Amino acid sequence: MPADTFGPLEKPAVARPLQLELLRLGDSAAAWSAAGFFVSAEATVTLGQTIIECTGQGEPFQGWQIQDCQIQDCQTQGSQIQGSQIQGHDSGSSISEDSSIDGLKLLAASEQGPSLNSVAPQPHPNGITSIDHIVVSTGDSQRTIAAFESAGFEVRGSRSTSSYGSPMRQTFFWAGDVIIELMGPDLGEATSESAAQIFGLALVAADLGSTAAALGELLGTPKAAVQKGRQIAGLRTKNVGIGLPIAVMSPHLSS
Repeated sequence: MPADTFGPLEKPAVARPLQLELLRLGDSAAAWSAAGFFVSAEATVTLGQTIIECTGQGEPFQGWQIQDCQIQDCQTQGSQIQGSQIQGHDSGSSISEDSSIDGLKLLAASEQGPSLNSVAPQPHPNGITSIDHIVVSTGDSQRTIAAFESAGFEVRGSRSTSSYGSPMRQTFFWAGDVIIELMGPDLGEATSESAAQIFGLALVAADLGSTAAALGELLGTPKAAVQKGRQIAGLRTKNVGIGLPIAVMSPHLSS
């Protein structure tokens, strides 16, 4: 998973708004429990400042809840952003049940799940503590960047790379304590109308060696990450029935 490249902006000079509060997934609670997570009676998993809610129904990604996310009517920023990119109406309008960021569903007030205040977090037996990255793929980097910016996000870094095959562009945003890494065509490369999709998650373990020991064959062999001094390993999610690819990383290095 190309989700271990973000580094230069780990400690931004400004506050990180737009906290990712909830990620709604179609996995069963049993799947996450089998991967060594503590799952509450409400089928939730707390990771840092984010709750993962397991519905056991439908597609792997079913929506996210982002504090202070905006829905604006952006008619032009070089090109039009229309309904499939930012669904909503007047500038500053509230999030409705059909709101999304380029196809990534935003949960309306009527759809929102439990908050951190209503959930008693417990340590996870596997030693995983938080979400490091959410990796998003898109058929058109410029379109999806514009959609994120229209929702209130700020680009915090970008790079071009061919490390994973075709030339691609990686663009980074902060969602509170979570990094959003957008992968898509590089400048000058062919684009498509494919909407943005959640490609996978990268989580943080307090001690990756201890997590590897706890998970056994469920976790691949840790290897050096692109970020200097960090390690990364793949969680064998298909073995337990988790829909999205997941990588587990060692903590960020303190400066």
